[in-house]
Parts: sequence; structure tokens; C-alpha cells
Amino acid sequence: MGASIGLMAAIERLVRRRQAMSKLLQLGIYLDNEVISEGDIAAASVLVDIARRTGPTEPSDLAWVAMCLALRTTRDGHTCVDFNRIQEWGASLTADDHQYFPGSSAPWLDALASVPLLVGTASERKAFILDGQRLYLGRSFSQEQAIAAVLTRNSASNVNVLLGGPGTGKTTEVARRLIERFEQGGVMPRLTLAAPTGKAATRMTEVLHARCKDQNASPEVVAAVTAVAARTIHSLLGYAPNRTPRFTFGAHNPLPYDLVVIDEASMLSSSDMYQLLEALAPTTELLLVGDPDQLASVESGSVLADIAASANNPQSLLASRIKVLQTQHRFAADSSIAALATAVRNGDTSSAFNVLEANNNDLRWVDPKNSDQLQMLIDEVYQHALGLCESAVNADAAEVLEKQRMLQVLCAHRGGEMGVFGWNDRINGLLGSKAATTWYAGRPVMVSRNNPALNLSNGDVGVVLGAKSGDRVHAVFGQSGQYNTIPTSRLEDVSTVHALTIHKSQGSEYVHAVVVLPENNSRILTRELLYTGVTRAIGKLTIVGTRSTIQLAIERPIRRASGLATRL
Repeated sequence: MGASIGLMAAIERLVRRRQAMSKLLQLGIYLDNEVISEGDIAAASVLVDIARRTGPTEPSDLAWVAMCLALRTTRDGHTCVDFNRIQEWGASLTADDHQYFPGSSAPWLDALASVPLLVGTASERKAFILDGQRLYLGRSFSQEQAIAAVLTRNSASNVNVLLGGPGTGKTTEVARRLIERFEQGGVMPRLTLAAPTGKAATRMTEVLHARCKDQNASPEVVAAVTAVAARTIHSLLGYAPNRTPRFTFGAHNPLPYDLVVIDEASMLSSSDMYQLLEALAPTTELLLVGDPDQLASVESGSVLADIAASANNPQSLLASRIKVLQTQHRFAADSSIAALATAVRNGDTSSAFNVLEANNNDLRWVDPKNSDQLQMLIDEVYQHALGLCESAVNADAAEVLEKQRMLQVLCAHRGGEMGVFGWNDRINGLLGSKAATTWYAGRPVMVSRNNPALNLSNGDVGVVLGAKSGDRVHAVFGQSGQYNTIPTSRLEDVSTVHALTIHKSQGSEYVHAVVVLPENNSRILTRELLYTGVTRAIGKLTIVGTRSTIQLAIERPIRRASGLATRL
């Protein structure tokens, strides 16, 4: 009997493998053009097999492709497939193959309607949910619904949103609001501060403390506002990946706070926002702070951008809860940097090139195809690295940190000659014997994993200091006014950062930012990527990229498919 059961199971597995191979052949056009992947088909096959146990389920090729696209959404940052924009998902198809990829929504919706055991409506629990013109994974749909419900409950009276570009005074405004709140008297509100990353949380704590002092708040209020250092959102929620439930705080156990302030909210994915909002008690106030024009989260969703879109809809409950700060303080309002940032944010290619070609002192455009211009830039970056090595031997820690922030190369990519690895290898090579050891004096390093024991967060940048003979080698991290030195023997998961990615630079600023764009068309090349790089500069900006690359970036905003803005 046992042998018969084993044989039947083996036959069933063989049949499934053959069916999967057959489906790969049928969908070859979509695979060859990278519209979908073999992994998408394998995942969809599992769901189809489960549905077949309930009843007849034979999806058409178009239904297969639609389900595979929904499974692909998490890789592309979308929360759904929007059939009103379906042409974007088939952009990689050749002109001849577009006959197999309808440009209108009707054929897709008809194909999905034929598999009701797999695709349900908003009120059903199915693997896929079709809500109007959008196809979701069931989990993504339920999270989006929950986010909208919490943000708009009690007529959105417990939610406030503070939006603004870099240097517009968002933290100053947060400090002002908190000071007013704590000076009202009575019972002090239970406050907590958080951000998506450890680096952003650390900077939030430091800057908020400084802004409270700048506004002459009483020592008691400053102490109350900064009593608890900002944490990552995962830390706030008590995340433990190997435990069930993974989060200590949630709908079953709300956070014990009256007011929750979240900085750098543009970096929040839909999943993280869902977990955060689920953990808020109905009476807890939420203040979201961020720049919707910067890079969105690495994972799926563009929650802050969706919230910002509701500011333009007077029928949205959130419209009156949003304040937008526009006055720029990071760089001079009449600077070329400000003009370029505005042009990029607005998608104004003509104005952007007018600024780039003006050849002003604070802005330089280097075409990587111009070897003379590129070599001059390489020499400048090398001289900065050489100066950092010399300062690390002779100067104090605070001066070394200031020196490091005088110039920073920011790359779109890690790989390639014009990526992070290429620039770091190039500069280390030019330093020669000065960079002959792992922990050479002046080596700029970035932490790539949180280390609470050392008070270091993923993304923190420091510099290795020189040591006298017999002394231990240390690296210094922090700001010039508040820093700590750590023996390099205790440092783990660090990398050299003569250059770092634009993504990793979010929340930082440099006297001279060198923004290096890809040499060819890249999927990560977007308006938000360029805008984020441009706005890291305080006094001087260098853009490295061809005319076509810069134009492509400005004309390609991130368009993540989502239904959240509509629900709000």
C-alpha cells in the first residue's frame, strides 16, 4: 500500500514537471523578452495546482501572463498590475511580438474572469484580487486596504503629514510642533521617534536635539523631546524574524505611545507602513515626515508619494492634514544647484540643460566621453582622498570627519568602471603605498550592518585614523561635534567608500557632491535618483553623464503601480 502511494506521488510530481515545461514553451515569447521569469511561472503553477483541487481551472495564456506579472510586482516595486498602463509591462517586447500582448485592458480582464477559483473580487479571499483595472496578490491588496483604513479612520484626525525637499526645515518644524505640545502643560504625551534605517534614526535624534536648542526651548522640554533616541521602525515594532509573531507590537498588542513621529517616510515600503499602522492604537497620533520626490523604498510601494498625491484632491480626508514646506535652506536659493534641483523635480529637461551648460562655479557637467574632463575630475577626487590620508595621520578626529564630508562621489550603480567598485579601485590604486594595508590611515569606511553594541547603524560613514607604533588602530564615526572612536579590530561588515551609491547617501549632505550616472540605459536611472543625488550638495555639484543619460533620467519618473492614492 505504501509503495503504491509513493508511486502515485512520484507520477503526480512527474506530471507537474511536464506541465511546467509545457507552460514554459507556451510562454516562451514572454520569457525571451523578460516580461516574466521562469520563477514567476513556477509560482503561478503552484497556485494553479492548488485551485485545480477545488474545481476545473485552465487559465488561458493571457491569464497565465497576467498572474505572472502580478507575481513579478514585488521585484519591480509595484503593489499591483495596472491594466490602464499595461503597455509599460510589455515595453521589452519587440514590435512583432506586441500582437501577443494586448495594449487595452479588456482582453486581460476577460482572461482573468475565466479563472474565478484563482482571481477574486475585493470582498473575496483568493490568491489574486482584481479590483477594477488593478490586479493584486491577495496579501498586497489586503495590506493596501488596511493602510488606507488606518490613515483615514476618525476622519484622519490623528494623522499629520509634513512634506518638503532637502533643507526646507522639516526637522525644525517637527521641533517647533513638539515644543508647543510639551509646553501646553498637563500630562506629558508619550512620544517615540523612528525612521526606516538606523542611519536616518541617528541623524533624526541629533538634528532634532539641535533644533530644539536653536528655538530656545526650556531644558525640561528639550529633555522630554529627546528623552528617547530615535529607532528603526523594525526596532520600534520589536521585529524578530525567527519568532511567531515576528513583531512584538501589532493589532494584538498596540504601541504604548500617544505620538509617533516617523522621519524619512519616503523610504517606507507598503509592507513596513502596514506593520507600523497595524501597531497604532486608535487614539495614537502619527506624524509622517519626508520628501515624496526622493527615491522611494527599495521594496514595493511608494506610500509617501501616494499620500502626497492626496494633497491635491480636496475630497481626500488627508488633504487638510498635509503641510508642504518649500523654502530652501540647504543651498542658496539663487544657486545653480537649486535651479537644477527644481528643473529635475519638475521634469523640465530644457531648463536643466540651460543650467548645466551655464558653466557656473557651483555646478559642473562632465561628459564621461570627454577623457580630459574625466581625468581632471579623477585627479580632484584623488587629491581629496590624499588629503584625507594626510589629515588622518596628523589631525584630530573632528577635523578628519569634516575633511571627509568636503567631497563625496555618489554613483547610481555598484558595478562597472563608473560604479562604486570602479571608483574605489581607481582611487585606491592612485593612493598606492598609502592604501597598501587594510586599515590604512584616511580610509573612508561605511558600515553595512547595524551594530547596537558599538552604536553604529547600517550606512554610517567613518574614517580610519593613524596610529603610533604599537597603538591600536581606530576609526572615527559621527559628526564633528559629536563623534566616537572605535578600534578597527571590532569593526565588521565595512567597505571602502571613496564612492558610495546614491541610495546610501539619502539623508546626508556634502560640500561637493559628484553624481555619477550610468553609461547606458539602466532600469534604476530615474528622475528621483538624479534629484536625490543633486540635492546632496551644499556648495558645489558635479554631474557625470552623457546628454542622453541625463535627459533619460529627467524624463523617467518612478511610476509605481498602486491603488493607495485612489483609496485615500
